[in-house]
Amino acid sequence: MADTRTTATPPQNLSGISRPGRGMQVVKPKNLKGTLKRLWDLTTGKRKGLGLVLLFSAFSSATAIISPRLTGSIITHISEGDTITTLLLLLAGLYVCDWFVKFMQQFLMAAIGQRIINHIRQELFGKIKNLPLRFFDKHQHGELMSRLTNDVDNISTTISSSITLLMTYSFTIVGIFTMMVMLSPILTLVTLCSVFMIFVLTKVVTKHTRKLFREQQKNLGILNGQIEEGISGLTVVKAFGREKQMEEDFDRKNENLTKTAIRALIWSGYLMPLMNVINNICYLAIAVISGLLYINGNLSDIGLISTFLLYSRQFTRPFVEIANVYNNLQTAVAGAERVFEIMDQEPEPVDKPDAKELTNTRGEVEFRNVSFGYDTGKTILKDISLKIPAGKKVAIVGPTGSGKTTIINLLTRFYDVTSGSIYLDGTDLRDYRMGDLRNVFGVVLQDTALFAESVKDNIAYGKEGATLDSIKEAARAAGADAFIERLPNGYDTVLEQGGMELSQGERQLLTIARAVLSNAPIMILDEATSSVDTVTEQKIRNAMLKICENRTSFIIAHRLSTIRDSDIIILIENGRIAEKGSHDELITLNGKYAEMYRTQVG
Repeated sequence: MADTRTTATPPQNLSGISRPGRGMQVVKPKNLKGTLKRLWDLTTGKRKGLGLVLLFSAFSSATAIISPRLTGSIITHISEGDTITTLLLLLAGLYVCDWFVKFMQQFLMAAIGQRIINHIRQELFGKIKNLPLRFFDKHQHGELMSRLTNDVDNISTTISSSITLLMTYSFTIVGIFTMMVMLSPILTLVTLCSVFMIFVLTKVVTKHTRKLFREQQKNLGILNGQIEEGISGLTVVKAFGREKQMEEDFDRKNENLTKTAIRALIWSGYLMPLMNVINNICYLAIAVISGLLYINGNLSDIGLISTFLLYSRQFTRPFVEIANVYNNLQTAVAGAERVFEIMDQEPEPVDKPDAKELTNTRGEVEFRNVSFGYDTGKTILKDISLKIPAGKKVAIVGPTGSGKTTIINLLTRFYDVTSGSIYLDGTDLRDYRMGDLRNVFGVVLQDTALFAESVKDNIAYGKEGATLDSIKEAARAAGADAFIERLPNGYDTVLEQGGMELSQGERQLLTIARAVLSNAPIMILDEATSSVDTVTEQKIRNAMLKICENRTSFIIAHRLSTIRDSDIIILIENGRIAEKGSHDELITLNGKYAEMYRTQVG
């Protein structure tokens, strides 16, 4: 899911770091304090050097406080005819030190921030890989990717810049205010008036801009959805001649976004110029009032005037910057809450303390009074009882939504039964070690999952340490070796697009070769021929027959011609076993299966 936030032109700040424009929509966290504490606890041991960064923040603030005072002293010495060489060298040295301190501050904070984010990203990804399939069924993949990338990046930006800026600005405000009060309470009061005016101005402007940026974000999301639908469904668009309608929809949504963005940027553009006007008025007022005070003898040091003018410039800006940094902090903490929502999810069931090791699997499977529903109150499978002898080939058929794939999900423990039990070789699946249980199954799914690696690595995905000879043997058994040899680099050809450069049938043959290489005692083939032509279907069927020999196998299929030679055919309807038997027995029964078969084969 793309990050759709929009930023105005970033203003400059004391540290030289650019940040999102003012007036943007701020995503507020539900529990700011609690989430910050949890982030702090999560990063224990990864914050080495943070104390030094805070010390550098204090030094940076000291430079902002001392340099105007030195400048004023230089002006005073010039007016009195004194030498200023030492003061100039001191001021130059102070600026060089300030550059070095800020460089080291950002250097250290970048390292600390990335180290912390690396840790958070590892923790989150480690959690995601251990979550049950139920979680992924209820969350869009794009949303999960957004949490792993955009939300974590928001945290990274905040850690790398916002924390140090908050500390630097806080030190600067306190130090400059103290110096101004010591120098002139009257001029300090004038400066505070300008701060109050800027505060009111910011509140008024951001009240409008946040609404506009929220609307802009909404329109941007709509436009992104239009683009995604248009690109992914371009074949359908062209097939039905809807290019003009698609372009008109895009133009309309793009125009809405443009109008909203213009209004938002115009309103946000008011802030900085008006702030500059207020600062200039304040600057002028301090100059006039301090001049009058000097003429009347209330100020004896002419350099104090320039000192105060510099202080007034530096005093007003941090207030607005702190508000902006705080808004960024809130958005980042809201992202952290989304990250913690995943971390708080229940992982897959852990092995029992006395979990059994699964070795020498025969492949006898039994369902005893199994019922299951993905959601409470909605039962998919209802009181399924079934015993499959070892080495039998079982086909599961039935209408869409009847519960065919659900049986496989329960058998592999992607889900646990709601009631009843499933036994493998006489032992409840839940009593085995999960890793051992998953290794018992070789799986070929309808959606082929290939990776941006070489062909041989994709075949050997489930068999660590497989030799090239064994990989080639598996490919030959699956009928995939012929097209693999025609690839540019044969088995070393890298699938740059994750297999999209291959045909659907070729991708499916690779996944079958992967299952062959796994040499698992139980095979599961879920709609392996649903998206291929009849010639490729026959190749896949032949490969399926080979890998199912002498092992328990479960085949889910809509094309009934591919499962005629199965030992047992089970018809699932409305979550129950409606018919069971061999192909000939079910044809003789002349029930639902016979009707489906005759419909398909004519």
